[in-house]
Order: sequence, then structure tokens, then C-alpha cells
Amino acid sequence: METLKILYLTTSETDYLQDSILIGLRQLLGNNLIDFPKKHVLYKTNNKKNIYGKGFTLYNYLEDILVDRENIKNKIINNEFDFIFFSSIHRQISLLKELYPILRKKKVVFLDGEDHPSLFAFNGKYWRNPKYWFLPKVHKKFIYFKREYTPETIKYRYYKLIPDFLIQYINLRNIIPISFAFPSTKIIKEIPKKEKLFQEHIVDEEIARILKKQVQYVFDLEIDYYKDLRKSRYGITTKRSGWDAIRHYEIAANGTIPCFKNLHLKPDTCAPHGLNETNCIIYSDYKDLMVQIGNINDDKYIELQKNVIEWVNSKSTISIAKQIIEIINAKSK
Repeated sequence: METLKILYLTTSETDYLQDSILIGLRQLLGNNLIDFPKKHVLYKTNNKKNIYGKGFTLYNYLEDILVDRENIKNKIINNEFDFIFFSSIHRQISLLKELYPILRKKKVVFLDGEDHPSLFAFNGKYWRNPKYWFLPKVHKKFIYFKREYTPETIKYRYYKLIPDFLIQYINLRNIIPISFAFPSTKIIKEIPKKEKLFQEHIVDEEIARILKKQVQYVFDLEIDYYKDLRKSRYGITTKRSGWDAIRHYEIAANGTIPCFKNLHLKPDTCAPHGLNETNCIIYSDYKDLMVQIGNINDDKYIELQKNVIEWVNSKSTISIAKQIIEIINAKSK
């Protein structure tokens, strides 16, 4: 694994999938992971402000080591990389067009971290504009990791013409489910003392209203946000634009039990993977949540806490990066 050399093509925008996987691959491969262009917001030397999500968890995280980013196109032509990643394909159309003629016999991997379930080039944005009609259908030829992977993904793949009853019989062969990852150094090693029931920042509007909490960001500093989570027995989370959110992992990493609204409605193929009734509370509304919490004794709480910390460790940046490398090595043979 350590001998792999990976070119990781980035975008300037923050992207939790792109950025968390980059961190994990850098932790595994050192300067054999070449982020190009350099993803400045991930490095401790970055001084940019107004980063999405207040810049918590992933940003200003990496040490700025020496990485050879010179003459990238020539290095691609000369087969100097074991794998080439397009780490946010919906934002890399121009780059794909530029490089596609020299990629056809390369080992290429695509990451799709969008909240929308459609694959690249298979939704209305692409269908309505003739300039996109002849984009390569990269999922047919290359490895493709999809975060928001649902039955709708299959419907969009067939231009929404396929009847719903057929979806269960269709397998998109090259599409692999993937989730966000969380830096292992930010996962608690000792269980913190719990001093209150819920955190201050609650994204479920019903519960925020009842508890008189804030739906919008509460904290300006990550350290204060994490301290609040560590004091809380339970952390409210829910589906927003997509099912996966870095918030799920932040709650778990601080030894707090996630309370996930309507998690039972999430398709199995869609991230987050592995959250269930053994490590979180799945609720439908405030009344349901409070009844469930009322039925949890100290032993049950400790069991949930142990299980959710085990879960978030399995989703660490290093763990997810190792899984990706195992998959791409196996599929490229």
C-alpha cells in the first residue's frame, strides 16, 4: 500500500467527501499522495476564513509537507501514477474533457460526494444543455464511488424512464457506496463526563423550537463546538440535503449518542453506513424521541456509547482510505 503513487485531482471548493478522503490517503501514503491543485484549505498554513461549516473538523488539519506537483500532465502520459482520482467529478467537467483522451488506459477513480442521487451526466442539468450531451459516461469504464446512492440513482441512470418495480433487479456494476470520513485524532480516547441532555446546535427544527435551541450555527470555534458535544448525552441529527453529514460523525466522535430522525427511511446503499438501533436512537418526532430516551438506563446508555465510538472509529479517515485502496486494487486486477 505504501508504494502506491496517487494523483488526487482537487477543486477549490470545500467538499467533505473529497477532503476527508484526501486526508486519509495522505495519512497512509505521505507525499505519494499528490493533491493537485494543492487543496490549500486543508493545510495548517491556510489562512482563508469563511470556510463552509465554519471550517470545523477537516480544515487547517494537514501538515504542509513537500509534494511534487510539477508537470502533472506529462507524468500522467508517462504512467507515473498508479491511480488517478477525480475527487469531485461534477465540478471537474473541464478537467475531464482535457484529460480524457489520455485516460482511457489508465487506472482512474471517480468520487461523487454530491447530495443529489444522480450519477455524473445523468440529471436535468446535463439533459437540458446540449453541451453536456456527449460527456463520457465514466461509470461504465472506471471505478465510481457514490455517496448519495439510492434507488433514485438507478432511476436517473435510465433517464427516469424505468418503472419503480424494476429497480430492485438492477445492479450498477461499477458504482460503489462511500461515506464521509472523520480524522481519528479527533475521536475521544476517554469517555467525557455528561452534564446535559442535548447539544446547543440542533438541526431538527421541531426539537430546536421545543427546547429553545438554535438551528443555525452556534459556535465560532471548533473547540467550543466539541466541548458542547462532549457535555451532551445525546446529539440530534437528521437528513438535510442528503442523508450523510459530517455532523453525524462529530456527534459520535465526542462520545455522544446520535439521535437520527427517520433514519429507518434511508436506503441501505446510501451513507451513513452502519448507524442503526445498536449505536443510535432512531426517532420520528419529539414525543417519540423522549419516550425512547426515558427507556434507556445507565447500562443501555454505556452500551450505545461503546458501539457508536466503535462505529466512528470504523469511519476514520485512515480506515476509509484503506478500504478504498483495497477496493481499487482488487477491481483493477
